[in-house]
Amino acid sequence: MWKNYLKVSFRNLQKRKLYTGINLLGLTIAVVSFLAICLYIHHEWSYDTMYSDYHRIYKMNQEFKSDGESQLVSTTPSSLVPSILEEIPEAETGTLIFDISIFSTVMVDAGEGNQEESAFAYVDENFYRVFDFKMVSGNPLQAFSEPNQVVLTKSTAERYFGNANAAQGQALKIDNDDYVISGVMEDFPSNSHIDFDFLASFKTHRHGRDPEWSPSNYYTYVKVKPGTEPEVFEGKLAQLVDKYLGKELAEYGYETAFFLQPVTNIHLGDQALDSIKPGTDIRYLYIFGIVALLLIAIGVINYVNLATAEATERNKEVGLRKAMGAGRIQLFGQFVSESMLLTFASTLLSILALYLISPKFSSISGVPLRLDLLVTPLGVTLILAFVALMGVLAGLYPSLILSGMEPIKALANKTKMGGGAWVRKTLVVFQFFVSIGLLISTMVVKNQLDYMQEINLGYDKEHLVSLSYHYNMRGGIETLKNELLRSGAATSISRAADMPVHIKAGYKIFPGGDNQREFMITGYSVDTDLIKTIDLDLIAGNNFSETDPKRSELEKSDDRNTVILNETAVKEMGWTVEEAVGKTINVGFNSNSEVKGVVKDFYFNSLHHQVGPLVIFNDPDQANVLLVKLPVGNPATHLATLENVWQRLVPERPFNPVFVDQAYAHMYNSEQQAGLIFGVFSGIAIFIACMGLFGLVSYVALRRTREISIRKVLGATQQNVVGVLAADFLKLLSVAAILAIGFGIWFSNSWLQDFANRTTQSIWPFVISIAVVFLLALITIAYRSWKVYSLNPAKTLKSD
Repeated sequence: MWKNYLKVSFRNLQKRKLYTGINLLGLTIAVVSFLAICLYIHHEWSYDTMYSDYHRIYKMNQEFKSDGESQLVSTTPSSLVPSILEEIPEAETGTLIFDISIFSTVMVDAGEGNQEESAFAYVDENFYRVFDFKMVSGNPLQAFSEPNQVVLTKSTAERYFGNANAAQGQALKIDNDDYVISGVMEDFPSNSHIDFDFLASFKTHRHGRDPEWSPSNYYTYVKVKPGTEPEVFEGKLAQLVDKYLGKELAEYGYETAFFLQPVTNIHLGDQALDSIKPGTDIRYLYIFGIVALLLIAIGVINYVNLATAEATERNKEVGLRKAMGAGRIQLFGQFVSESMLLTFASTLLSILALYLISPKFSSISGVPLRLDLLVTPLGVTLILAFVALMGVLAGLYPSLILSGMEPIKALANKTKMGGGAWVRKTLVVFQFFVSIGLLISTMVVKNQLDYMQEINLGYDKEHLVSLSYHYNMRGGIETLKNELLRSGAATSISRAADMPVHIKAGYKIFPGGDNQREFMITGYSVDTDLIKTIDLDLIAGNNFSETDPKRSELEKSDDRNTVILNETAVKEMGWTVEEAVGKTINVGFNSNSEVKGVVKDFYFNSLHHQVGPLVIFNDPDQANVLLVKLPVGNPATHLATLENVWQRLVPERPFNPVFVDQAYAHMYNSEQQAGLIFGVFSGIAIFIACMGLFGLVSYVALRRTREISIRKVLGATQQNVVGVLAADFLKLLSVAAILAIGFGIWFSNSWLQDFANRTTQSIWPFVISIAVVFLLALITIAYRSWKVYSLNPAKTLKSD
């Protein structure tokens, strides 16, 4: 029976080529999009599930509290892991990671000259006991048992030695210290939040030999014993805090606590917590999942609309089958088999297309698609279930409509499809509601991204380049700075702790001097040239001078020190800008810091946050980068000149400039990817919807061929015919546009509320989105109308 169904279905589909082509293309595009998004979501949701007993692995985070304010940090002290393993019996093992790229890069020499590397970390000897990554060579349990051991990833070993196995036991110079390669591991999976090229023994580091409770610079992990309750474990962490940190922090007005975060929650967890690798806002996954379902719905709707519109063409077929004794179940099976056949063909084409477009999709999303998942037993089972479900959903309503016809009326071609027309109209509204809604969302995201690029940050990021340098270069950095200036390829240079796009150091203002308030503040260590180099607006007082004491020169905590504040810090202290100059404040390490100047607020963090209080220190010895202002003109020429000076004075370190405006744009990669994905899939939704509209207009036009011919004979123009055919569809599009406007307002509010600094909502995304969709719909209708209008009225009226 099913064999006969499939044979007849294949003949019917082959006979109606336009109908088959529209549905096949629409379903294929929808299924490709659906599968791509599903693989993307699976990748993001599968982060850090590759470790054995991953459900027992937790990351330690730290919270500082002071005077009602709290600050969450993702790093902890080096003493935490050994203390936990010694004093908390529920801990099975633990490890820490010190990502030194937070502070500097390293120079690696395998005998052919230095190469600058940033993906470098120190880990302790328990690393592979917590994270059981696969090794290519070496003993994972002995890889970090001694100082100056280093493990390379496979691709890094191949990059330096040509062959991963050849790297084992080889020597490397890292920042002029000798290391031995104790192992080679497989590259870190793309869905691991840990991602480095080099892992070195933490015993090489001074805090690896002598752990301390300050500073908190280390990512810490613990693997608890089976059955351990996180709440119980955190209670015992509180006891460690009381024992080792309570009294010391209380003297400075702080409280602190450690809390557990499941390792699988790092990537999709609190994005305010820094991680080794940038995470993803989980809301994006929910949004993309909804988009995937909507695209499938649009593809299925095309089939339903075209099948019900075509029902009148199959009246006699249905009547004849019923007259021959076919029951409703048999007819239902026949029509569902057609939808199943189309769905199965579109799914096969989709899988093939997915293999072709996966590199492009990966470059857009930043996520590699694991296509091997599609051919696993589970993947094949899910795809077959998906085909069956989608086939039934696509064929269910048309089958019920067609199989319910009365034989006599069907043979006489007198069956009316009033209910089917109502459903078609509703589905068309839904299709274009989704299309317009996605396009509005795309434009809202784009407007916010444009706003973030165009906003006045309070400093000039154009023609500004950052050159990072190692701490061991500090002795000769002034000479390098002066020579770079002398070359003429830089108008100004400043030493700074960070690029101004993201200043990380946290401090605390204590009551003392002329200030009686206590609050957290961001600190920026720079030299005397910062204000000139990045063009800050000094609105009161003066800049640092060469005679001002540097922080590194202070011998006692009450020696005179000078600082510059921003407007927000001044407001926190309850002063006006003019009053602040000359006041004395307590910045923790120094209780006699004089406010020498005040700068206008500038954005030194993500626009997701308001500008916070900032204190600028005259402290070049804590700087890690040179901020270089290039002259106007071709930057490549100036950079080439600077590189010549750099290579002459620092030949052992590569010249790696980073444009500050590019670093600023990189902060919003996730938003840019979301906007790009929205744009791609809104375009796909519009394309599928317009294909469905083309099919519907085709059937309507064919059924009204006699009417159009009579109108043409009576003098109707092509525009008149387009107006007649477009009228009903434009009414439906108008309803869809009204619904999409409501959705767009909701999406705008939801999306923008995450930004403390946001663009003003505009009517233009709504107007442009609706206009684009209406224009495409009119073009679709006009083209099909023209085809019918071009027919010879004499032939069409005679044949009718």
